[in-house]
Amino acid sequence: TLIDCDYVYGETYVYLSCTGMCQNSTCPLSRLVNSTSCPNSFPDRIYTLANNSYLTFVKRSEQQKQYHNNFFLCKNDKICLPYDKVCNLVDDCGDKSDEENCTNHFQCKDSKQYID
Repeated sequence: TLIDCDYVYGETYVYLSCTGMCQNSTCPLSRLVNSTSCPNSFPDRIYTLANNSYLTFVKRSEQQKQYHNNFFLCKNDKICLPYDKVCNLVDDCGDKSDEENCTNHFQCKDSKQYID
């Protein structure tokens, strides 16, 4: 059963849309986070091979004591955001790339504000 994700935001929206569980939604994750992405972020990154095809990085979560790579790469290639900052009605990247492929809201033409 597909879910209506029109009022789902952040990490939950990313998970549901990227696993094909949302009706009429596309996954906003279109760019690979590679080893050189976001050079001034995450100084404690650990490099690893992803899909046997490219080098990426993971970061250790102190709370969960696990490694994760749940980062969204902004179009400016300088900022990597955690998934909870993607499709959340806020331009966290500064270039709107974290909101542009989201189907759970739209941007007003005049005010440039995101509304659901």
